[in-house]
Amino acid sequence: MSPNMPLPRLPTLLLRTGAVLAILLLAACASAPVPDMAFYRMSSVPDRERAADAEPRFPVPITVSPFRADGVYNDQAILYAVKPEGSIKAYHYQLWDEPPSLMLQRRLIDQLRAEYAAKLITDRLPPGLDALRISGRLQRFERVRMNQRWHARVRMEIRVERRQQDAPLLLNDYGADVEAESDTIQASIRAFAAALDQSYAAFSADLAQLDLSPKAP
Repeated sequence: MSPNMPLPRLPTLLLRTGAVLAILLLAACASAPVPDMAFYRMSSVPDRERAADAEPRFPVPITVSPFRADGVYNDQAILYAVKPEGSIKAYHYQLWDEPPSLMLQRRLIDQLRAEYAAKLITDRLPPGLDALRISGRLQRFERVRMNQRWHARVRMEIRVERRQQDAPLLLNDYGADVEAESDTIQASIRAFAAALDQSYAAFSADLAQLDLSPKAP
């Protein structure tokens, strides 16, 4: 700058600086839009054909309570881990359409109805009614990166009780790891459904072994 050239006035300099900062701020906002939230649900349990004269597996109704899900497992965010024993993280914009505690309850009800386990299978019954009462606790429910592929990992504890008895008729752990067919979230959702169905199939096999015949005095 020439020694004889007058310096710009301070207000003009501030206005120019403010205009530049505003343009940079708008450009930054325009280049990083906030993504939309996406809600995911599993496919329905397939119906099964049965004979018109088929009898239910159990003579008493069945009620399934919402699963207990502690900590992050009770949140709607889809969880993931980048390695099998790594820390669990939550996606900010990929969510289940309902809490896992309700999702597992309703899918188990649908599974038992498809198998015709009882004439009445529901989410609640009067406390004094003779029935099989199923409850569960969710232990693991996240997509895990293993061997360069995503897997759906499911672990749970399921308990079966009956009104007349103090001790559980059945108490066991169930779970499955199912590899997703691709890296997309949608593929992992299908893998979650398959892992749940495998877990429930193992539970159903154990449930079928229960003897509910009246005991001799």
